[in-house]
Amino acid sequence: MTYNIDGFILPQTSLDDDEIRLDHVILPRLSESQQNALQDVGFFGGYALLPSTGELCFKTQVAVRSVLLTANEWEHFMGSGEDLADDKENDVQDWLKPCLQSYVEEAKEAVDALKSLSEEKTGDLANKLQLLRARWEQIQLALEDFLG
Repeated sequence: MTYNIDGFILPQTSLDDDEIRLDHVILPRLSESQQNALQDVGFFGGYALLPSTGELCFKTQVAVRSVLLTANEWEHFMGSGEDLADDKENDVQDWLKPCLQSYVEEAKEAVDALKSLSEEKTGDLANKLQLLRARWEQIQLALEDFLG
């Protein structure tokens, strides 16, 4: 049986419904009190980068701003989606940069490992490994595009 990765792994031109999950790189950088505050307001977990727009989902924006803003500024942002004073988008990206760079390295390692493994395998297993590698390549590209 041969697997066609088109349809399961979305082509680069149609990533409208795609999201790259970021919980595993964001949550470790949040203090316990920040995590508790996010949980209290319903914004704990589910953080994502949206490749189709090159933007962060709103939950991610709220989580990062929980670190960067005062309580009043953060509350205003959660309610309106706008920063109270200056636009904090650059600060958000600066805070996320090390997280996303480590995720790029994770993706590169996964791609290399899957490439090596798939060269050793044939048939169904090789096709599955190719599928996984294609997804990791998409993740790597989306992260690199976001980081600029």
